[in-house]
Amino acid sequence: MFGNIRTRLAFLNAAVLLLVLSLLSSVLYVHMRHRLFHETDEVLKLSMPRIESFHNLSELIRGRDQDPQQDEKTTYLFWDSNGSLIGQSPDRSIDEETAAQLRGPAADQVIRNATAGGKRYRAVTFPNANSRLEADSITVIRSLRDVDETLRSLLLDLAGGIVAGAAISILAGLFLAERALVPIRRSWEKQQRFVADASHELRTPTSIIQARTELLLHYPERSIEQESPHIAVILQENKRMGKLIADLLTLARSDSNQIQIQASEVALDSLIVEVADQFRFLAENKSVEIETNVQRPLTFRGDEARLRQLLVILLDNAFKYTPFSGRIEITGESRSHSVYLSVADTGCGIPKEDLPHVFERFYRGDKARSRAQGGTGLGLSIAKWIVEAHHGTIRIRSEVGLGTKAEVSLPRAHERQYPALAGRFAGRRNRRRR
Repeated sequence: MFGNIRTRLAFLNAAVLLLVLSLLSSVLYVHMRHRLFHETDEVLKLSMPRIESFHNLSELIRGRDQDPQQDEKTTYLFWDSNGSLIGQSPDRSIDEETAAQLRGPAADQVIRNATAGGKRYRAVTFPNANSRLEADSITVIRSLRDVDETLRSLLLDLAGGIVAGAAISILAGLFLAERALVPIRRSWEKQQRFVADASHELRTPTSIIQARTELLLHYPERSIEQESPHIAVILQENKRMGKLIADLLTLARSDSNQIQIQASEVALDSLIVEVADQFRFLAENKSVEIETNVQRPLTFRGDEARLRQLLVILLDNAFKYTPFSGRIEITGESRSHSVYLSVADTGCGIPKEDLPHVFERFYRGDKARSRAQGGTGLGLSIAKWIVEAHHGTIRIRSEVGLGTKAEVSLPRAHERQYPALAGRFAGRRNRRRR
């Protein structure tokens, strides 16, 4: 699939470049042709007043023949009232038959292209205004041989440039298309892997629910109490599947930018304590100590629901992988330009080779991603999206056997727009404490 796309992109780029080169070449050719003809026409126009300075026709012809710097490309043809050629300068430049083909109506005085004897000329005929010259009208012609050769050479050069440009653009297009497809191919592979992992994760609880439901149908005479173990498993797997679907929907909406951050002033100190209190009841059953080290007051302008979800994800991960009699420490403090949050545990830790992949969706390189712990493998991916949506950074530090520490930094740069609101909020917090 990507091979065909690469080829189409390359030839599309080549076609666009060929069109651009053709248009530019046409403009250049037309401009050069106009310039060359304009210069020729200027020479013809300047010849008219020059003729008026001569006293007679013989002087004009003799002066032109004896002038070493005479313009050999320009020829003067003199006609009598009967249209007969009575002289030309330089003398004997062209024969009378060719001269007759170049003569035009004197009344028009229009510069035109003329062809005679297989050669092209630029010519103009005008009535003689110098009474001292024995001529009724004068035709001035200038050979277009150099102009035609210049234009022909330019045309060949432009055509060669277009062909060379097309060939180079195809090769360059193939190379650039290959480079451009690298991130697309990676995204496609990640999407395919994500879909496969999501299908696998959804298929597992679906299969369990189906199997347990079939067992219920095999013994319709049994009571709900007798079948409660099967019902409990069905309920547990249904909750797991519902959580997985909710996480997948969150990530899908975040990828398509459908989720907007609803910014408001958030009391992070109270939020951290509240989330920690929710886990303390469960922590007592495992003899896990949860300690909060939070600066007061600690406020931040962000999405309160998403920040709560972030804390729940980090604390839930720490709780699940902290052994009995372990310890979890939650830190929150205000720094010069940011808010710093961290959740540290004394759990099993994450191997060093797995740390770069912990934010990947459904990554199962370590035990912390195992399904036996009840996770979906999407929590840290959602946490990273929440942090990045607030323009912050998240980092995981871990050593096997010593524990794991998740660190979050949320910048305060965007809070400068709301100094008054932040001040009022802090004031209310101080009054409530008093």
